[in-house]
Order: sequence, then structure tokens, then C-alpha cells
Amino acid sequence: MRDSTADPWAWVRNKNAVMWCVTFTQGITPEDVLARYGADPRDAQLLTRQQAGPLYDFEADGPTGSVLRAGMLGDWSFCFEDIGIMGAMDGPLAALSRGTETFSVLRGGDGMNIFAHWRDGRRTEWFEPGFRSTRPRPPHPWWDAVQERYDARSEEYPGLTPVMEAIGRHIGDVLETGTLGGPLLTLLLEDGSRTPDPPQPPPPARNPSAEARRSLGRPLGALITPVDRDTERALAERARATVRVANVVTVHQTYKTDTTED
Repeated sequence: MRDSTADPWAWVRNKNAVMWCVTFTQGITPEDVLARYGADPRDAQLLTRQQAGPLYDFEADGPTGSVLRAGMLGDWSFCFEDIGIMGAMDGPLAALSRGTETFSVLRGGDGMNIFAHWRDGRRTEWFEPGFRSTRPRPPHPWWDAVQERYDARSEEYPGLTPVMEAIGRHIGDVLETGTLGGPLLTLLLEDGSRTPDPPQPPPPARNPSAEARRSLGRPLGALITPVDRDTERALAERARATVRVANVVTVHQTYKTDTTED
């Protein structure tokens, strides 16, 4: 992992940012990344973060899509959204991870943050960083790696820096503030054009007698269950609603701030 004299995680701790979402995928190009989101990479332009600002429709209720900015870190490609959640949705993540692995980190505008790891089209882990109540069922190596870094810090809640440190150690590189501010392949992908979510399998048939037998004599104690797709979709919709009411002045401040960071 390369060293940097500047703070590589300044963008993660930027309090002016309304929300953001980033994915990391191994072994595919930035053009492949955009295509797996559902975009046509031929529409992309090489733009800085400041130059990408006008792609957002600030006069409407909110963006009609998401501005995707893709680049490369060694053998890994990343895709960053300043205001958007496409990189946290099942469709793009299933496509991105096909034949490889993908990490997704969402900083939600309502304060709810999400980490997900996908491999070969299937999600392996999903949790809210820093909150033990969202711990997935074992094995959960990424929960362990991220929680270890939270436990090692003295802050009550250190934000998403521990998450990015854990991912950075795995991929052997850092998505630095200067990289995000520089030129990246950029385009606006409309909501209706993104890769659709895979069909949800039907729920298993209920067997009341078997359920009754399982409920007898069950010991009391804490039960931690994985987040199901309906819950995840509700969380995503809540994040999307936050995008619609995002403070436009704050967004503009974000772009102005980032142009002065290295």
C-alpha cells in the first residue's frame, strides 16, 4: 500500500458531504464497471470532481439518476457516487461481482451506513458498521476485520474510516482524496437504466406443525438474524428519500472544498 503525506481519508471524514457510495471490484476495468452498473461506457467523459458537479440537476427535486465516477487502483476498479445509492443495490452489485468480488460502502444521508461484500453474484456479508446488532451469521470475516478496527479506536464513533482501512488493506491500495478529486471516467446514469435487481426467490412453504415443534423448548437469549431483502430495500428507499431533500448548498460546498484538498 502506498504512503501519502496528505490525509488519505479526508474525503471519508468530510462533514460537508451529504452522502456517498463507493464500490471496489477486482480484475475488471473502469469501463467494465460502468457497463455492469448498466451504463454505456462510451458516454463517459474524463472529468474532475468539480467538473462533474453540473451533471446533477439541482433545479429538480433531486437527481434523476446517479453520477458515476470510475477509476483504477492497481488490480481493482472503483466507482464513486457523491449523491447516489446505485452502488448499494443488488442489481449492480450482483453484476459487478460476477466472476470476482466486490465491496460496497454507503454513507447514508440519514446517518445509516452500510457495508456489503459480494462474490460471484452473491452477497456474503451485509451489516451496519459499528453496530453489533447488525452482525451477520457466521462466518463473518469482514465483520470481524471491520469491528476489530472500531474496537481499537478511542473515539465513540469514528465514522467509516475503519471500514475504508480494512478494505484498503485487502486491496493493497488507498482511494485517496486527491484521486477522487482528479479526472475519472464520469457519466450520469438514469435510475431506470441501472442493472435491475435479480428476481427474489419465493419464500419457502410454511409448515405450521413443524414451526410449532421448533418453537417448543427453545432457550431464551439474543437472536441475531441477517437483514432480509425487504428490509434492505426499505433502507435503500429511505436513503433515496434523503437524496431527494438533500441540501443543495451543502452539495456545492462539497465540490468547492474538495478542489482545495490534495
